[in-house]
Amino acid sequence: MKSAIATPANAAIFLQMSKLNLLPVLLGSVVLLATAPAQNEPPPASPVMREVSPGIYEIGQIRLDQKARTVTFPGVLNMNDGNLEYLIVTEQGNTHESLLVTDVAPSDLHFAMLLLGAKGAGKQSGDLPPAQIDAKFLKAAPKLKGDSVNITVRWKAGNVEKSAAVEEWMTNTETKKPVERGPWIYNGSMFNDGHFLAQLEGAHAALVTYPAALINNPRKGNDNDQIWAVNTKAVPAVKTPVDIVITLLPDAGAKSKAP
Repeated sequence: MKSAIATPANAAIFLQMSKLNLLPVLLGSVVLLATAPAQNEPPPASPVMREVSPGIYEIGQIRLDQKARTVTFPGVLNMNDGNLEYLIVTEQGNTHESLLVTDVAPSDLHFAMLLLGAKGAGKQSGDLPPAQIDAKFLKAAPKLKGDSVNITVRWKAGNVEKSAAVEEWMTNTETKKPVERGPWIYNGSMFNDGHFLAQLEGAHAALVTYPAALINNPRKGNDNDQIWAVNTKAVPAVKTPVDIVITLLPDAGAKSKAP
């Protein structure tokens, strides 16, 4: 069993051992971990990266499975009714409109995804998205690109282990059906004035296009903040603990892109 602070140097060692593509991951790690904190803001602590078995690593609360190409981390069901704009946020994010909440830092998740080989949309910077997403922003929002990922949830109902594609826990109010199953876009967030915006905004995954989030929704209607809602018939009780599993899909020769 081995432990180490999750630094770019350790990421490089891990990637050399696992024969993953070193350069983009290492560069991404350097950019992320070298981000300057705000004035008077203490720098975030580097998570401890620990090998628990061959090909299985823990990075803080995240478990990385190299062979399965997954990262798994804890969260809770945050809503069992109402409209949604986000899929996953932290407690510092927009919890009033997010299906799931986790206390895992976006910077930790991004580091783990880089270790898996995700590249996101590449190094990005730009203006800070508005605090309140509106029709004007959505009309001009960029078409995001990145890696394809699947997202599933696991939870217990009594002593019974259950799992579902996260789309089953949401509905499209226009079609009156569960959200279409399929990949999400791992765009990897962006920087503004030296700040990693996913960390600043507490935004892991968004249903309505939001470049600051690590993950975005590629489905038709991702520019509409009125059509995504909780599937009240499918979700367990609010505050039910869940494991959130993100699977990095094989590169099909081109990055995913929103319509």
